[in-house]
Amino acid sequence: MIQIGVERAASRWQDLDEEVVEFNIAHNRKYSIDHLWYQEKDDDKIMVGISEFLGVEIGEVLRVILPQAETIVDEGQDMFSLWTAEEKIAFSAPFSGTITEVNGEVEINPDLVNESAYDLGWILVLQPFQLDMENLLEPDEYVEYLSEI
Repeated sequence: MIQIGVERAASRWQDLDEEVVEFNIAHNRKYSIDHLWYQEKDDDKIMVGISEFLGVEIGEVLRVILPQAETIVDEGQDMFSLWTAEEKIAFSAPFSGTITEVNGEVEINPDLVNESAYDLGWILVLQPFQLDMENLLEPDEYVEYLSEI
């Protein structure tokens, strides 16, 4: 069941074990199959965070490891990582660029990543060398992708 709202869609996912997972999808962003969201800003920069779905799936984020601002990353290079009680998860850059800003608040209070994934829990801002968001999913495509995994 998907409920479409002005800003977000709330989704319910039921897996084979009959567990129901509820999460929101923000509509003013694009998504990767790695469950990151990308929001274009006015200055050709892109704000990056994790989807609420991923936050539900991995559980409580205990630590966020951020790069320093002004770090250059190549496509496929690690941008940041999250630690949970179970694992450390590294997230790679979908395109080359410069990390212009990091959200130090999530290092101090990693709960923001779970509690406010689309607002206060953003991770970093990336200025791509060449902006190509064609490989990213629209919100409805992301919901469809989630229903298939």
